[in-house]
Amino acid sequence: MKIFFLLLFICIFSFKSFSNEVKILRESIGSGLEVKNHSKLSVHYIGKLEDNTVFDSSYDRGQFFNFQIGVRQVIIGWETGLLGMKEGGKRTIFIPYELAYGENDAGSLIPPKSNLIFDIEVIKVIPPGYKEIDGHQLKLAMTDNFKIIDIRNEHQITNANKIPGAIQIAAFDKNGNFFPDFLEKYKENVQIGEKVIFVSQKGDVSSILANGFVEQLNQVNIYHLKDGVLGLEKINFDFE
Repeated sequence: MKIFFLLLFICIFSFKSFSNEVKILRESIGSGLEVKNHSKLSVHYIGKLEDNTVFDSSYDRGQFFNFQIGVRQVIIGWETGLLGMKEGGKRTIFIPYELAYGENDAGSLIPPKSNLIFDIEVIKVIPPGYKEIDGHQLKLAMTDNFKIIDIRNEHQITNANKIPGAIQIAAFDKNGNFFPDFLEKYKENVQIGEKVIFVSQKGDVSSILANGFVEQLNQVNIYHLKDGVLGLEKINFDFE
């Protein structure tokens, strides 16, 4: 359990701001399911240096590469560069070294500060185990048998943005430290199998928490609010 939340902490709060971004060089749009945050993927790929030297190829191994977006199983450039692709689609992306292996090398074939180029083919997409809802759907959920868990901390919650009927259980303080009593308070308010909606300020933290509950704790009926409370403000949501 401690390991899970340590990994969760790293996933949420280790993001850095980079001046360079992934560039899409070529693309063939697929027709299947779309790649979203926390999708599970099976892909084929060819990795190249800028001089077109191939350093890795799943085609040569004859084996798909399987991973999940958004949990740091791949380099940051893949985390962002594959979003929006669809099953059957192909994309060639340019990844600056800051979003690849940084100033370090990666084995004998990838020198330090290497910008990378990947040809990627999406074979299969499995949606996240949790469900994503928007503000309008939240309004409907409030009339149904859902538990709404507001995981924002006290510095984010004001008298003007409280969600009616929501249970406030802060998950992290303003410095990103996980509250060790979160799970205990959660269990005091939620029964196994109940429908739960996690709400955060922007929606990013709630999606990661929802994914952790599904993937690591094997929970079912887990939802998260897309775009968070800030998204509710844009649709003139009726706060308390």
